[in-house]
Amino acid sequence: MKTIEFHILQNFPPSNLNRDDSGAPKDCDFGGYRRQRISSQCLKRSVRTSEVFETLMHDRLGKRTKRAPIEVAKLLVRGDQTEARAKAMAEEFFEALYGVNDKGMTDYLLYIGAEELQRSATLLLEAGEEIAAVAEKIATLRTAHATLQKKEKDAKQKEIDEAAKPFTALADQYKKTYPKHVRSVDVALFGRMLADSPTENIDAACQVSHALSVNRMNMEFDYFTAVDDLQPEDNAGAGMIGTVGFASSCFYRFACVDWDKLVGNLGGDAAAAREGVIAFAEAFIQARPSGKQNTFAAHSLPAFIMVIVRESGQPVSLANAFEKPIQPSKDQSLTERAIDALSQHYTKLKKMYGLNGTASCVLLDDADAAVKVLEGAGVSVQEDVPLLIQSLNEAINA
Repeated sequence: MKTIEFHILQNFPPSNLNRDDSGAPKDCDFGGYRRQRISSQCLKRSVRTSEVFETLMHDRLGKRTKRAPIEVAKLLVRGDQTEARAKAMAEEFFEALYGVNDKGMTDYLLYIGAEELQRSATLLLEAGEEIAAVAEKIATLRTAHATLQKKEKDAKQKEIDEAAKPFTALADQYKKTYPKHVRSVDVALFGRMLADSPTENIDAACQVSHALSVNRMNMEFDYFTAVDDLQPEDNAGAGMIGTVGFASSCFYRFACVDWDKLVGNLGGDAAAAREGVIAFAEAFIQARPSGKQNTFAAHSLPAFIMVIVRESGQPVSLANAFEKPIQPSKDQSLTERAIDALSQHYTKLKKMYGLNGTASCVLLDDADAAVKVLEGAGVSVQEDVPLLIQSLNEAINA
């Protein structure tokens, strides 16, 4: 199994990038100490919605949404259906597929690609005017159903179910002819699971770990007040008071991509998979969570990035380099000591297990000791991020 690993160290100033149900920064125990944490869901969303990922993959992206019926209705309008008919057709089709609520949306989020929305619309348009007329009839029946007493509703529901059979048949046709791959690179990378329609499930080709602080977490609270600008001068009270939790940490971030799985999810399109991996690399390096950024503006970039392409074997996380929390010393910053710890841990693992793979890295500060350790472990130290991406591209093509 060919895998591509990403190891990143990134220090953030005071921030609350990913908060829990109480509004505090997420945390967890690791190595017997409390650590700050950023969830994998948060990191994946920041990648999916980042400008760099959308720019590089603009026509090969999916959306996680409950509004798929609304989007398909828009496509039907472009296919010369009236808005009322398009809405009725799309809602009845998705009702048969997954169920639709009274707002015309699915009850749960669908991770769906643009080509899948178009495929739904095409199927409905090819079914002809007859299915459009059926949709309008069902819409009228549903409106009447909503005004009836309970006893009369059952009879009307049977009438609706009978009328909806053509849409049930279309939904079955959609599922039976569903391709076992997608065109959207983000769906291929991050996968999806639909309990109601297993034929549409896509196993993720990318795994993203929760980012962990290499240091022990020390959460603090900011007590803030807001002043009413038009407040009378004889009133000294605040217009609003509150507190917000925050912390400052250096995070270890790890992700890995199963190359063969990604190519398979994309229907064997290796060129699209290669573009997807490069886009993911660019976005994983640059994307930052948006949580409380208006309050803290914690827009710092990684100080260390290492990419490893393994031709075989399992991916290897280097999180245990930080099982013992890192502390800054008199001569070294927190980040510098974290880079040293990661470099030494990787070297030890490589010596103990004989890890294979082509490794390249880039450091913000070319600390001589760390560079010496990394080069001794066979890691190619690049001058900048573009050269690191270039080396990744070459390693994938090798």
